[in-house]
Amino acid sequence: MLSKFVSLLALMAATASAQNQTGPFAVKITGKTNSSIDGYLTTCHAGAAIEALCYGTSDTSSNYNQFYYNYSSYSPDTGEVYQPGYLIWNLPLNDGSGTIQNVSSAVNIQPNWGSNVAAALFQPSYYDATYFSFDSNGTFFLSGGVDDASFNETRPMTPTYLGDLTNFHLCYQYTGGYYYQSIAWVFTLPPRNPTCQPVNLTKVAL
Repeated sequence: MLSKFVSLLALMAATASAQNQTGPFAVKITGKTNSSIDGYLTTCHAGAAIEALCYGTSDTSSNYNQFYYNYSSYSPDTGEVYQPGYLIWNLPLNDGSGTIQNVSSAVNIQPNWGSNVAAALFQPSYYDATYFSFDSNGTFFLSGGVDDASFNETRPMTPTYLGDLTNFHLCYQYTGGYYYQSIAWVFTLPPRNPTCQPVNLTKVAL
């Protein structure tokens, strides 16, 4: 069973290598309302080949603090990356022969059906991975859909869109079977989890 799992991850590594990728970079975590939140994204164990997006201090020499951005295409004239894409962490995997391979793990924001707070996890797959974009300052956001706050029985002629959303929060929460202070996405404000504090996630060059 373990050998099949390792083989699957190796296949994912080969697939990921075909992606366009920028990085490595660090991800700065800064509080929107709490200035004492001033740290960096780091990965922490949340299950088999699964990592939470935890809060920590910078250690750019460590794989656990280095991230990548995978995208599908770019401008051949300017080199500009076409968004959205995937926020990636490379999972170091022993293939069973002593060789370490890096498997690209993408962020997957997983809804909790009893809450408006959803934990973000790195998982070694692009299946159901969450699309990320970033602005000119490198601050990550998710693209909002249609604003349904004023819907009624009449179809709107021109729907209103929510635009670019930065509803990232730092919360104490379960991620897999572990309890961490880690990054979550809050679908509607305020967050049900009272420990959640709004933050920005920003790319920082290494």
